[in-house]
Amino acid sequence: MSDDNILFDLRSDKRALKHISIFFSVLIVVLLYHATVFFVIMGDDISVKDLEKSFIISFQEVENEDIDTRSIDDGDREVIELEILENSFSEYDGFGVLFVDIEYGETSGQFADPCDSVSADISPSGVKADWENENNVLAGTSSSCEIISLVVYVFPEYNSSTQNVSGENKEYWESLWENSSYGVGTFHLEVEVNVNQPPTAGIPTIQDDDEEIIVSWRSVYFTSNIEEIE
Repeated sequence: MSDDNILFDLRSDKRALKHISIFFSVLIVVLLYHATVFFVIMGDDISVKDLEKSFIISFQEVENEDIDTRSIDDGDREVIELEILENSFSEYDGFGVLFVDIEYGETSGQFADPCDSVSADISPSGVKADWENENNVLAGTSSSCEIISLVVYVFPEYNSSTQNVSGENKEYWESLWENSSYGVGTFHLEVEVNVNQPPTAGIPTIQDDDEEIIVSWRSVYFTSNIEEIE
């Protein structure tokens, strides 16, 4: 059958022409829909992304150290406090991290006297901080005269790393990293000492009944720097 005959049959068959018309009508509608989605809806998204600003956020840190020395008797549990006043870091944007080192050594001077057992923990109370941060180290123990190191992340999501962010404006990101309410108050550190007696402990004049503890509080304050990426 020739092409002319096929076209003649289609023109003479009204039902076939109707079906063909419906098919092409649907096809045109589908094409128009996809064109609208791409040029209007997707076009708006592309325009927004083109207009969206990007920023780089970096931090400068300053560390302040406080030292506290205590002599704790065998079996005692003593509370050592660090008070942070509202004006302690007023010249900075925030209080980032608190590092606490508990250091001790066997100070009895007795022959073969083993290291005492020391435990320490910071109670999550009295201060507004990021107490649920998974990187916090709030408790530790030592029976080998090793330093016990604790960490409290004070400002939420602060880790001192440079960040790249998009959206909003410079003022928004500056306000996000300026908050002096975190870290103000009194941190409570509880330290317990359990003395391990030397072999000479049976001699009446030789007893190991306390230990000297040195606590180092290192408060890290930060200032944020936000720059727009051109």
